[in-house]
Amino acid sequence: MGDVRLTVERWRAIMAKELNQASRFEIHCWAEETGEIAAALAYGTRKETSWLYGTVITGEVTAAFSAFLLSLPKPADTEVCDKVTPFFSVFLDNGFSSEHYGTELNRC
Repeated sequence: MGDVRLTVERWRAIMAKELNQASRFEIHCWAEETGEIAAALAYGTRKETSWLYGTVITGEVTAAFSAFLLSLPKPADTEVCDKVTPFFSVFLDNGFSSEHYGTELNRC
């Protein structure tokens, strides 16, 4: 079978379509991802959860948030995982999710 890795361009195209059909988001970051948490907090607020090892940021899907998310460069730290996005998980209220740094896309 051929190479089926998701490129950042393909991720952006899929995410753009999904963002247009969503009104709320949740971003999940590991606790040590302080830069990513700070970036997400510019568009949302911390959600109280029982997750001991990370932070959940929730907010409204706005034009500014969509532009931010779709303009992020592909992360350079890809030794462990070929990251497409710097966020561990992005969940949208339309049932779509981008998980494991954009390497897995799901719809519930």
